[in-house]
Amino acid sequence: MRYVHPLIDTQRDILENTMTHDASPRARARAHSLLRSAQGMTINEITKISPVDRDTVSTWIRKWEHDGPESLHDKPRSGRPPKLTPEEQTLAIEYIKEDPRSLKQVVARFMDKTDKRLSISSLKRLAKRARLRWKRVRKSLKSLRDPAAFARCQRELEALQQQEDQGKIDLYYFDEAGFALDPSMPYAWQESGTVIELPAMKYGRMHV
Repeated sequence: MRYVHPLIDTQRDILENTMTHDASPRARARAHSLLRSAQGMTINEITKISPVDRDTVSTWIRKWEHDGPESLHDKPRSGRPPKLTPEEQTLAIEYIKEDPRSLKQVVARFMDKTDKRLSISSLKRLAKRARLRWKRVRKSLKSLRDPAAFARCQRELEALQQQEDQGKIDLYYFDEAGFALDPSMPYAWQESGTVIELPAMKYGRMHV
């Protein structure tokens, strides 16, 4: 089992200062994980509370033992400059949010605007960098809702609930179910904690 070797005061100060004040999120995450390891937390325990895998934590510990504080920051990388400017990256992310279900349309729209062609894989990396997740959307009948009728139904339901509370009736609930030959379950790029709702077709109305 790999742990950070016991820290001297200067090392601990560097890690705590980096974790608290450094401008780089990656440096802060490394310092935090190294401090946890020095406190006796295993790599598995660290990965459960940090968005990194075992190999990443193990590499951070190994590099810290070899390079010390220099390992906290990424070294400059050689290679071609970024294909997109920061403004173009922001624009691409906006297009993804506006059309989250079709990256092909985002590619075409972005090319029309900038004369630059992006690959689908590049757009996926941008989406993940913007903390967007590819997950299922939700079908909803809200767009078909009549506010006045909905309010009336709410009042009627409250009256029925009161009668059930008084023991006058037994109240049963059924969900709205739609049936179709299309088995598609739509997915889209969405921000964490949010769910896109698509208009759903209403096939009928159940009367009591």
